[in-house]
Amino acid sequence: MAKTFIIDLSFFLNEEGDLAADSGPGEEFVEFLTAIVAMVTYPALEPPPDYKVRCQYLDNDGNQCPGLIAGELMPENDIIAWHCPVCYDKGLISNWQDTLWDLSDADIQH
Repeated sequence: MAKTFIIDLSFFLNEEGDLAADSGPGEEFVEFLTAIVAMVTYPALEPPPDYKVRCQYLDNDGNQCPGLIAGELMPENDIIAWHCPVCYDKGLISNWQDTLWDLSDADIQH
């Protein structure tokens, strides 16, 4: 069954703007979310392969979903919407602006 995640990214950051989670599954999930932010805010129509994000869903046997996350910035509210076209997990990420993973103003050579 697909899951929906509504995430305020600032909740997972410390005062310096780094990840507040130390290790384990929580840190892996936050790293997944920050990778989505970097992918969606990458300053090109198509991010390079290194910025593509693999779905993190695990089935009952521990097999990882083979899907690649699709995401977009919703301009009416600056929320990032993402989904997996294979397992249908999806979510919304708010308060990602001006984090270490926000590449929207980055000067990246294409």
